[in-house]
Amino acid sequence: MAKNGFKIFDTDTHVGPVMEVLNKYISDADKTKLVGWEKFKAANKRGDTNYNKGQRTYRRQLGTAQAETGPAAYMAGFTGPDTSRKPSPHVDFDVAARIADMDFEGVDVNLTLPSGWFGTWTTGDDVALEMAMYRAYHQWMNDYCSIHPERMGGVILVSARDVQGSVEEIRRWSKSRWAWGILPYAPYGTPLDHPSLEPIWAEAQQHDLVVALHTFTVMPPYAPGGLDNWENLFLQRSAAHPWCGMRNMASLIGAGIMDRYPTLKIGTLEAGHGWLPFWLARIDEHAKTIKSALPTLKYLPSEYAMSGRYFQSIEVPEGEKLTNAVCELVGDGILMYASDYPHGESHFPHTVDMVLDWKDTSDARKRKLFWENPVKFYTRSGLK
Repeated sequence: MAKNGFKIFDTDTHVGPVMEVLNKYISDADKTKLVGWEKFKAANKRGDTNYNKGQRTYRRQLGTAQAETGPAAYMAGFTGPDTSRKPSPHVDFDVAARIADMDFEGVDVNLTLPSGWFGTWTTGDDVALEMAMYRAYHQWMNDYCSIHPERMGGVILVSARDVQGSVEEIRRWSKSRWAWGILPYAPYGTPLDHPSLEPIWAEAQQHDLVVALHTFTVMPPYAPGGLDNWENLFLQRSAAHPWCGMRNMASLIGAGIMDRYPTLKIGTLEAGHGWLPFWLARIDEHAKTIKSALPTLKYLPSEYAMSGRYFQSIEVPEGEKLTNAVCELVGDGILMYASDYPHGESHFPHTVDMVLDWKDTSDARKRKLFWENPVKFYTRSGLK
């Protein structure tokens, strides 16, 4: 399938899964442990449940003295764009519903990531339970993606609190068609460049799995600044999301990880893209002037970013002019199309059309955004 002659690879989409989906993959012993999480259990309008330990609400309106009090829904006050059709409410457990939405918008491939609530497991004291939930997710993803393996893939969840268990999960799923990368979960305050995580990067490289760096909103492990936005969701979404991407990619590049693992690829997702040229210039400068804060690097940070091993998803609403400006400054080989489907931030079913309507963007550049760069990044997808 192609839309207006373009194949479309959406590099940042999400999938629950709600507990009603995961329950069949969780052992009786771990279900017993979940009894202690009952007070953190939440249900959506359809009655599907998840857990919200650590959830922030950001309920202060700018210009008011204090935040609202009382119960609040997930991302209370967030309305999202006004679109003609909402994503199917069944995409978390009905593959056919997801495929129907993809076909309706004209999307060929989805890279799927767990929805934000899954970070809740980083707040529990029981690391074994955290790993059990990640294992359940992987087992479910194997079933979910296997129905249409040419159109869907996902990531292996790894825990900074159980490096050996995470390495074992990578090895377990390393040959699975659905596993295209890893997504690191570290408790708030734990540096991604911590040396204890080196076995994870090594294992990812060995199996050609990308490192997907994704930011978070109201759930742990929180974007940087997530606890310091004066309780305002507008500031959180506007500032903390880009800063999360900026911090995470700079920490891994600056730590020399791309030197030690010379074929490892890193990607920053859902953090915007307009900041990339400014950030590369800034971290290049400080890599020269604050050398004592970094190990010895073979190249400047910008050279790693433009080496063909670093990729970044776009935020379509940042627009055509800004996207073209970024491409002119850092090249056409980094940015990738993404929609954030089926979250409220997504402009589904119009996101693809928004980019297709960019009149001053060449077809060659659109092909790189829509397909060529994602395929180069997610090589494990097997797509060409």
